[in-house]
Amino acid sequence: MTSGDSVECKKADPFGIFILNTVMFIMSTMAFNLNNVDIFSSGAFFAFMAIIPTAEMLRAARALLGWNQRQLAASAGVARPTVYKLETRGVIRGDSGREIADNATLESVEAIVQAYETQGIEFIEATSSTGSGVRWRTPAGRIGEDPSEESVKKKK
Repeated sequence: MTSGDSVECKKADPFGIFILNTVMFIMSTMAFNLNNVDIFSSGAFFAFMAIIPTAEMLRAARALLGWNQRQLAASAGVARPTVYKLETRGVIRGDSGREIADNATLESVEAIVQAYETQGIEFIEATSSTGSGVRWRTPAGRIGEDPSEESVKKKK
């Protein structure tokens, strides 16, 4: 083939290119979602909660109810040390200045948030004009009951 030879090139079908690009976009979106499934291990988690609550928000929600950590743990079905760890994230404790580790699972956070929401507490996302926080979901306030005495008793 010399420089004087001509090569025929088929014109691309615009509709075919559109379909190909659309399929590639859908496949890349699916791949992204599938690769990030482990981040959202509980599918229902974000269905009822738009934000992951901070330690301060969790303590404020418990204060609204007037519960201690044992009552919250019993209501949520998690261990009391889990509640403690979530409420003290980033807080330095003790003379050694050691930071408390946050190793609670997403399922534990979900259970605690569901326990709060059962009582009528709502977690509020920060906006450009207001900060994040907690509040009663209804004007009447609390809608749930305290956990039973048997479920709250200290385990020996």
